[in-house]
Amino acid sequence: MSSERAWQPALDDLETRAIDIAMVPIHDIPARFAHHVLYEEEFVIAARSGHSYLKSPSLKRFCAMRHVLVSLTGDAHGFMDRALAERGLQRRIELTVPNFMMALAIIAETDLIAALPKQLVAEQAERFGIAGVKSPLPPRRDKIHLLASKAAMMDAGVEWLFDVLKKLKLIR
Repeated sequence: MSSERAWQPALDDLETRAIDIAMVPIHDIPARFAHHVLYEEEFVIAARSGHSYLKSPSLKRFCAMRHVLVSLTGDAHGFMDRALAERGLQRRIELTVPNFMMALAIIAETDLIAALPKQLVAEQAERFGIAGVKSPLPPRRDKIHLLASKAAMMDAGVEWLFDVLKKLKLIR
């Protein structure tokens, strides 16, 4: 499944007003949504502090390591796996989890590694006892968009919150 389709439930929830605002990394934004680019994110390879991979990262070692994959849909392949396949390589996915916080907790307590958003790793490094290093694959940069349905933007409270979130400096 494409990463775009993985975010379809968030778009559906915005449209039905189950939620008012979402922050998602999608490229093709339907015209029925108001949007604003908050920041660009890239992924790093995260592991518990002291993990051997962090001391000498390489593409060969990356492929040999055991990985946690974050997948909203439960798919056992992600964008990193597609990039590896283009090079005739693969990695060992040991576990698939539905969110980044679960992945952080798992890598903090095991020898598994994970590709995670750079900003999240930086913010949670001390709390979880983890660190991140540059990916051995060319970086993928995703624009994180703030979204709300245009219908929801007619609500003064939603419009106010959208504007407040637009002004936040989310990159440290």
